[in-house]
Amino acid sequence: MPSAGKNKGNTGERMIASFLTELYQAKFIRVPNSGAFLGGANHHRQQLMDQGQIASFRADIIPPSDMRGLVIESKFYKEFPFSKLLKNEKIPLLDGWIKQLGENITSQDFSLVVFRINRQGSFAVFHEKWLPELAVGNHARYQDYVVCDFHDLFTVNRDKIREITFTQGS
Repeated sequence: MPSAGKNKGNTGERMIASFLTELYQAKFIRVPNSGAFLGGANHHRQQLMDQGQIASFRADIIPPSDMRGLVIESKFYKEFPFSKLLKNEKIPLLDGWIKQLGENITSQDFSLVVFRINRQGSFAVFHEKWLPELAVGNHARYQDYVVCDFHDLFTVNRDKIREITFTQGS
C-alpha cells in the first residue's frame, strides 16, 4: 500500500495532467509508478531505450506526442519558504527540485517544476530564458529561474507553450 506522501504526490500529478488535458484538449498522463525512473541512480537506463521511450519517462507527466518538448516535474508539499524567495535567500528544497529537473532535459525543452503547497496554490518554476516569449504576470526570480502561478502561466500562454514544445514527426 502506497505511503501518504506517495498518494499525495500521485494526486498532484493527476491534477496537473487533468488541468492540461482539459486546457489543450489532448491527453496528458502521469507516469505510472513515477519517481525518478530515468533520473538519479537510474540514469543508465537511457542507454537501452529509444527516444520515444525516453520521452515518456523524463519527468512526472507524459505530454501528447506533439508536445514532447514539455517536461514537467511535480511536487506536492505541506509548506514552502516563500519568505526566502522574496528575500532572495537560498532555498535548498527548490535547488533540489531544479537539479532533479535538469537531469533529463535538453536545452530546447520547456521544462518546469510544478509545485503545489497546501492551502497556497500551485506554482511553476521555469528557466528565465523563456521569459521573453511568455506573458507572465506576478512572479518572483530565483537564481536563473522564474516562479509564478501554474494555472495562470498555462492559461495565458496556452498557444505559445504548445508552439515552443511542438515536436516534429509526431
